[in-house]
Amino acid sequence: MRRCNGRHGFTASQTLTAVAIIAVFALVVAFGFRGRSGQHGRQITIARMEVVIAGLEKYAIDNGAVFPTTEQGLNALLERPKHEPVPHRWRGPYIQDPQALTDAWGVPLRYVSPGGDTRVYDLWSNGADKAEGGEGADADIQSWKRSTMWP
Repeated sequence: MRRCNGRHGFTASQTLTAVAIIAVFALVVAFGFRGRSGQHGRQITIARMEVVIAGLEKYAIDNGAVFPTTEQGLNALLERPKHEPVPHRWRGPYIQDPQALTDAWGVPLRYVSPGGDTRVYDLWSNGADKAEGGEGADADIQSWKRSTMWP
């Protein structure tokens, strides 16, 4: 027959072992999600950029193939611009959700018009690191590389 000495619970070594196992598990899970969340952020940003691109195309259709200027910016998709060139056939808003004008990391999408080379505009995000360049989740997302870099 077993005698009960009033002591219940784990020993110190058992507690330390359990804490170590939980910590290792937490690190594995955290680093696993970190990689996925970066990719998830890229997917959200790409989806938002697609919404903005569609809005820009609608704007140009309504306004004689003229896109908003850099100064007018992407807000021209939400509100009629007040300075030149004022679009005379503005039928917006061209996007419904102002959040589409930011990337997944809360940074406003960057827009210039005219764009580089012969592009009518450039639209981009600097990615998760919020700095130019980078790789993986930190890589820039650029409208002019849509066919080669976007899924």
